[in-house]
Amino acid sequence: MPDPETDTDDEPAPADAFAALSDPVRLDILDALTEHHRDEGHDPIGFAALRRRVGVRDSGRFRYHLNQLRARFVERTDDGYRLTATGARVAGAILAGTYTESVSLGPAELDSTCPFCGTPAVATVREGQCVVSCAEDHPLFSWHVPANATTDATLAEVVDLAELLAFQAIEQALAGVCTQCYDSVETTVGDPSEPGFRAACDTCPARLVGPITFPLLVDPDVAGWCRAHGYTLREDHVWEFPFVGDDASVEAVDARDAESATDAADGCTTADGGELVVTVAIDDDSLTATLDADGRVVAVAEN
Repeated sequence: MPDPETDTDDEPAPADAFAALSDPVRLDILDALTEHHRDEGHDPIGFAALRRRVGVRDSGRFRYHLNQLRARFVERTDDGYRLTATGARVAGAILAGTYTESVSLGPAELDSTCPFCGTPAVATVREGQCVVSCAEDHPLFSWHVPANATTDATLAEVVDLAELLAFQAIEQALAGVCTQCYDSVETTVGDPSEPGFRAACDTCPARLVGPITFPLLVDPDVAGWCRAHGYTLREDHVWEFPFVGDDASVEAVDARDAESATDAADGCTTADGGELVVTVAIDDDSLTATLDADGRVVAVAEN
C-alpha cells in the first residue's frame, strides 16, 4: 500500500498547478479567502458566504472554479473552505506583487558614505532589485525586494529591509537550504588567493555571492566582537563595517598553512582540507576566525 507521506503519484505537475491559477475568478477566490482569514482567523468560510465575497452570481460557475483550486490551494472541511499552506503562500506572493509588479524608486542619497571613495552612498530600486552604489559607481550592495515592500516606504527603509533579507538568506544558505525553493544549497569559500562566499541552489537558479566576511557577520561570536567595537547589522549598513570595505584588513590563508608551524613538531594535521583562516580588524584590534569548506565559522579567537 502506498505511503501517504511519500507517495507523489497524485501530485500535480507544475504546469497543472499554474494552470489552476489561470482564471481571474480563481485569483479572486484566493484573495477572498485571504481577506476572510485576515478578518476571522483560520476558521473555514461557507460556500455561500465565500461566493458573496467573490461576487459570482452563478453558483455552478463558482463551484467549478473553486473545485479547480481544491487540494492544492484550497481545502474543504465540514464547516467550509480555507486556504492550504501552499495556497496561503501563493496568495501572499500574488498580493505582494511578486509575479506582477515592477517598482522603480530613486536614486536617493543615504546617510552613509562609500568606503572606497568617501562619496555619498546612493540607493535605487529597479525592477525589484535594491542597489546601493556611489557617484563613482562602486557596487556596495544589491538584493531583491518584493514590490509591496516599497509601498509608502522611503528608500532608506527599503535598503534596511533588503539587508535584513540578505543576511537571513546567508544564514539559511549556511544551513544548506535555498531561500527560493527550499531545496539543498551548496556553499563554498574559495581559496586563499581568491576568497569569497558563494551559495548555489541544486534545483533553482538562486545564487548568492559576497565577500568572505559575509559568513562572519552572521556568526554570534563575531557579531558580539563587532558590537563591542560599536558595529551592529541592526544599526550599521554592511558596507560600513571596516573589514568589508576596500581598505579593510582582511587576510585569508589555508588553515593547514596556519597550523603548520604548530603541527610540524609532531607531524599531526588538525585542519581539514578547504578550511580558511580569516583575520579581520577594527581599529587596532583584530579577530581570527576559521571557516570550514562550506563557510561555517568553526572557531573564533581575538588577537
